[in-house]
Amino acid sequence: MIPFHPDESTYLYMSSDFDWLWSEPLSLTFNPHRLEDPRQIYRLLDAPLTRYLLGVGRTLAGLSAVPVDWDWAKSWQANSMIGALPGQPLLNTGRLLLTLLLPFSLTFIYLAACSAGGRLEGFLAALLLGTHALVLLHARRAMAEGPLLFAITGFLASLSFAERRPWLVGLAAALAFNAKHSALALLPVGLIAVAWLPTSIPPKWARIVFNVVQFLTIYIGLTLALNPLFWREPWLTAQAMIQTRQDLLNHQVADARQYFPEQVLESPWERGVMLLGHLYLAPPMFAEVGNYRAETAPAEKAYLAVPGHSLGRNPIGASLWLGLSFLGMVWAGREAFRAGYPLRRQVALLLLATAFQATGMVLAIPLAWQRYSLPLVPFVCVWTGIGAGRLIRMLRSFNLRSLKRS
Repeated sequence: MIPFHPDESTYLYMSSDFDWLWSEPLSLTFNPHRLEDPRQIYRLLDAPLTRYLLGVGRTLAGLSAVPVDWDWAKSWQANSMIGALPGQPLLNTGRLLLTLLLPFSLTFIYLAACSAGGRLEGFLAALLLGTHALVLLHARRAMAEGPLLFAITGFLASLSFAERRPWLVGLAAALAFNAKHSALALLPVGLIAVAWLPTSIPPKWARIVFNVVQFLTIYIGLTLALNPLFWREPWLTAQAMIQTRQDLLNHQVADARQYFPEQVLESPWERGVMLLGHLYLAPPMFAEVGNYRAETAPAEKAYLAVPGHSLGRNPIGASLWLGLSFLGMVWAGREAFRAGYPLRRQVALLLLATAFQATGMVLAIPLAWQRYSLPLVPFVCVWTGIGAGRLIRMLRSFNLRSLKRS
């Protein structure tokens, strides 16, 4: 049993947007006279994809959305009494639907690592993603991390087809952004990917413009389709979204400074170190604040008792992961520099995507919350898979040479 997170209740509460998207989509548009409406605030803060997917799942199961949002100021018992705690059938349905995205994520990361290494590297990257402690916890909850993982791995896989299928790159990038806004960092990488053409494609500039237009049409079109919030007052809505997000961040940082100041990261250096710690070493973090630790402690203990749920989350495992991922980037970069266009382009795009996503997170996220690091997990698995694959090939080659000499 995966320990419950109150944000799962909020996502299941907001899954009612799926019903209104089909019956009354204009009711989801931004209304400047309802700035205190909690549903509108969530639409301004959160990307919409997860709540729609949860809406699909519960509709197929014949279940209703959570009627009341979780109130963090109230006790667990009080939230349960007012109906904010989702029933087990609804919670399991939401979790199951999002967990079903994982096989696709594994397939996508296999393709991404294959394009920069080989089948062995692809298999190892998929194995590492499927057994990653952060994925096993956060991507199986009824929250945004599962869809985000699906979309980012799909984006990485689509990079090898970017010059031929720019619409596919735009689709993956749009899904990532609409799963979680932190994936906006991948937008410039997508534009570079669809515009980077081999010199053998004439006429080059016309094709570049055509590819960029395709990419942006899909990206912007899908984003608008999934966000009726923008349909009436797009500019006013964008301003409200930025302000609401900034207000929330200020509130979170202020609370963190008061109650757990160690979680506030003031400098990019601190954020980078904390990000590495979450990616490679820290054990699974079940919650960001301790409001309900007494209620979730038994589930947390049972979860950690399952073999594999904390695989590699120790100094030895972290050192191995970190070393192999660094070697993977170095080896892949060296081989790509020596190779021709397809491999050089693919490795360069993967490196760019890693750099853009990591930089965006270091600059934008001042809190040491583990699940915020999940967008970088696919990149870590790709580079670690490539590093491990190259090491295995070297050992095989060394053994073969040793046998021949003997």
